[in-house]
Amino acid sequence: MVLNDPTTLHDWAAVPFKPLAPRPGRPVRLSPRLPQGAAARYIASLPKEALITVDLFAGAGGLSLGFHQAGFHVVAGLDIDPWACETYAANFLAVVDSVDLATVHSPRLLIEKLGLPRVDVIIGGPPCQGFARVGRGKLRSLRGAVADADERNNLVFTFARFVRLLRPLAFVMENVPDLQWAQEGRYLEQLIESFGPGYEVDFYVVDASSLGVPQRRRRLFLQGNRVGSRILWPMDSMSAPSVNDAIGDLPPIPAGASEEVLPYEGPCKSEYQKLMREGLEGEAAGIVTAHVTRPHGEQDQHIFRMLKEGQRYIDVPEPLRRYRSDIFKDKYRKLIGAEPAWTITAHLSKDGYRYIHPEQPRTLSVREAARLQSFPDRYQFAGFRSTRFRHIGNAVPPLMAYHIAMSLRRTLGVSMA
Repeated sequence: MVLNDPTTLHDWAAVPFKPLAPRPGRPVRLSPRLPQGAAARYIASLPKEALITVDLFAGAGGLSLGFHQAGFHVVAGLDIDPWACETYAANFLAVVDSVDLATVHSPRLLIEKLGLPRVDVIIGGPPCQGFARVGRGKLRSLRGAVADADERNNLVFTFARFVRLLRPLAFVMENVPDLQWAQEGRYLEQLIESFGPGYEVDFYVVDASSLGVPQRRRRLFLQGNRVGSRILWPMDSMSAPSVNDAIGDLPPIPAGASEEVLPYEGPCKSEYQKLMREGLEGEAAGIVTAHVTRPHGEQDQHIFRMLKEGQRYIDVPEPLRRYRSDIFKDKYRKLIGAEPAWTITAHLSKDGYRYIHPEQPRTLSVREAARLQSFPDRYQFAGFRSTRFRHIGNAVPPLMAYHIAMSLRRTLGVSMA
């Protein structure tokens, strides 16, 4: 099986991004990479050997980006969130549809509507908040209450239904590690069975930091195929860049910075920073976008300066505390510059206090959060500042997705033309 090099027809990074600076409180709007009506012509131009890939619950496209960089032709992204769809459409040559996948009666009719001749690979990360970490012992004691009580967990079965009815050659699903413990493991067994007969399926739990991402983030991946291939996984032995390795070249900004376009200040200081700036050419090579952050009051900034790297709210002097430290021990937390970040989550959209910059008295900017998730600087995000933080926090780190995609290539015996 041969996978053609997608870097010509599928080059989504060629157009520099120069948004009009929105007024405070206004969202960033992005134009789609493909003009309306051009998607069908693009898809028709793909070689017959191309593995046509569809991303379900695509979000901002982290999983898609990793698979694209590994050579897969990701030609459709589907998500219920219109802002996520706008982000996706601006970064990929793909058909994008804002759709509630749980309500789709016929996946085959949907694929026909999108103009896809077939689906070879399905990828996706169904929402999984109902499996938020509460401890293995607690999950076992609940005996399935977590899984049964939260309808968001049923979306993993929506993903499985698309696989069962569309019968792709292979699929990859991403979720939280605690999925494996729900109902003492029976939930995952039931999910694997729901993909239908003929699929070889295996799961793998890995920390993003062991795949070169500057962040400690454990995720579970399910990989399956119906071609009889033994499933392979990446070697999780890479060293992780530090927070400083990831964001140390970005220009200093104050709390509340709102300039959407800023010049880089100086050259890259690490290999990871060079990786993040790849694909920026001409005028775009000299600017960083979305380096914006939320404002903070003087008291918060004073506390940020006082905290040492790694310290939390419990370490704030008692006269300065506004919250109960026995309940809000992690309300504030200062990143450690010389280590990978802890897990970047969608909570960034709320206040960002768990992600205080190691050197500057503020929380992370949108671009810094994207860097820690391994989104390159050429990648753009639509919506309000809080929307962009949420999409970034919910995403699969693209570099993590790339290594998973490469393992699927090895599983399928795929080579590049």
